[in-house]
Amino acid sequence: MINNALSNHTHLNTLFAQSVKSVDQSSLSNTSLSAHNLQALNDIKASASNNAEALLSQLNNQTPNSALNNEAAEMVLEQQLTSLFTISSTPSFGNYKLTNEERALRTVISSQQEGLLQNESSDKLMARLNTSVKNIAGAYANTSDILSSLGQLGDEQQSFLASSQQRVERTLNPYMESLNRAKYENDDNYKFDLSVTTKEGDVINITFNSSQGYDEKTGEAVDAFGISYEVNGDLSQDEHAALTQVMDGIGEMADEFFKVNENAFNAVIVPNQADMGLDFLAGFNSEQLTGFDVSFSSSHNNEFNAGENTLDLSYSIDGALNQQALVFKADTGQHDIDFALDMSTMGGKDTQQMQQYLASLDQSLEDTRVNSTQDDKASAFGRTGDEAMQQGFALFKSAFSSMSSAAERYSHLESIAEQQFNDGRAMVADLVDNMITRDPRYQGLGSNAPNTLGTGISKLADFDATFSYALDSGDYQPKSTIELSQATTQTQQGELSGVTQSKNINSHFDYQFSRPDYYTKDESYNVDTAVKNKALVGLNQSHNVDVDTQLFAFNPQTNQYELQMAMQQHTESKSNIRLIDDIWLEENENSDTMHKKERDESEDRQDDFIETSRHSHTKLVTLIGDLDKLAENKYARREYLANLSHVNFFMDKK
Repeated sequence: MINNALSNHTHLNTLFAQSVKSVDQSSLSNTSLSAHNLQALNDIKASASNNAEALLSQLNNQTPNSALNNEAAEMVLEQQLTSLFTISSTPSFGNYKLTNEERALRTVISSQQEGLLQNESSDKLMARLNTSVKNIAGAYANTSDILSSLGQLGDEQQSFLASSQQRVERTLNPYMESLNRAKYENDDNYKFDLSVTTKEGDVINITFNSSQGYDEKTGEAVDAFGISYEVNGDLSQDEHAALTQVMDGIGEMADEFFKVNENAFNAVIVPNQADMGLDFLAGFNSEQLTGFDVSFSSSHNNEFNAGENTLDLSYSIDGALNQQALVFKADTGQHDIDFALDMSTMGGKDTQQMQQYLASLDQSLEDTRVNSTQDDKASAFGRTGDEAMQQGFALFKSAFSSMSSAAERYSHLESIAEQQFNDGRAMVADLVDNMITRDPRYQGLGSNAPNTLGTGISKLADFDATFSYALDSGDYQPKSTIELSQATTQTQQGELSGVTQSKNINSHFDYQFSRPDYYTKDESYNVDTAVKNKALVGLNQSHNVDVDTQLFAFNPQTNQYELQMAMQQHTESKSNIRLIDDIWLEENENSDTMHKKERDESEDRQDDFIETSRHSHTKLVTLIGDLDKLAENKYARREYLANLSHVNFFMDKK
């Protein structure tokens, strides 16, 4: 699998080692020559046969047969090699008679010159060289065929052609080695290091590297591969199986990483992996392994200043603390992708909340990727930079989903006490969901700022995640950072128990001091519950959104950036519900505050700002139930107020 991605480059000089008889003429003609050139070659074959026959009849009584046949062989070979000159660059030699070796070399050079005139890439030039070598081998094969058809291919002629081909090979080898050296010397360097630790403390170290360069002793461009495997300790059969699972996932990552870097000279191809994934983390065998560290590096196509690409990934799981952690970093010199995930190993399945989180991440990325200094809402990172960020972000979301799945699977392996905790959260989550989605009395949070984090209690494992992408183009260095977290606690006091959970997402964009623009958005959702006898008696919710942004424009007259717009906005929604003795009490409160100032675009007032402010606040209290019994029965009223006070105290204390 890995070697597929690190396939050897063709050693073109080995093509000369092929026997003339082993060359497939139909294959050469069909793949190496155009229809026009193929027809021309056939015409030359026929002409060469006629010329050879005429030469035989003219010189029959003047020259020994072996010498005559060698002269005819040389004439046919000359015609075959001459036919290989590209039409647009056929050289003129005047009265100078080229040797076959010079003619073969000029065939290669003329093809290369034509490619250079067309501004072809180094890969296309190498393909031309490959084709030229095949065609020259074909010229010798065609010469053999023509002489054979005339009955003039004897041992003497075969020896003549073999000696000539060897001289051509010796002539072309330095030229081909020069091209190979220019293209490949220190051009490809692939390496990855993998370290896996078992639960028993054994360490497996695997190192793989590949380089391509020039062998001074042999005078050839060569591939070099190396792999080392070291195990500190004895591995069981189960540990071997767990290691194989990790190696499969890492191997697929390596394939994608090195496959893309093979094309790093192409500015259109982003040096990150659209097809790379971390899905294998969902099946990580925490019963046998505690984690792994892997590093990839590639130096490729230095003639295009692609630089070195590196990727470092670390994943570990701590059974004692019920925590798993992942750290990822990819650096290409211009593109930096960093993300980290700290996640509990205790959690359940919650497809709806997972979709909500992924949608929230996508929205946050969209908020930060947009260059808000332009009306067209183009990405601040440009096309290729935005592609690199999107690919890295897809890998981040893959890790997030996979680690959540691993936590769900891992939870079933733990103790009964831990499982009861998760079952307790699941029960409260279902009670909250039933109240806010199915109870017709529910008024809910305000709609001034849509809650992208999702209402209710998430059953997923708690986590703390951070993603950042930075583009370094000298004096232009945009950077996006996104942070997402979930924290859950469970408390109990007497007959009351409850779950408290907070969800937070932060989006930030700036230019890392290369210019002062910035955008920040903080969103939080908090839910607090009180449960008595498996019934929900208290539910507090709050949703807050804060946006702070400043836009600047460069003034060439002052040679500095000047503020164009600044805006701060705060939106808050609250909902407190008490459901005691079948009496529904709900308080809803919503507020929205915004302050904005923009530079006056009037020609005579460009140094002034237009300021806008707004504030709104609403509060609604709803009481639903059999209120007559509270008014008529002081004992019922006293019990209701006591229970209400108890629930409020429990909620406030948390």
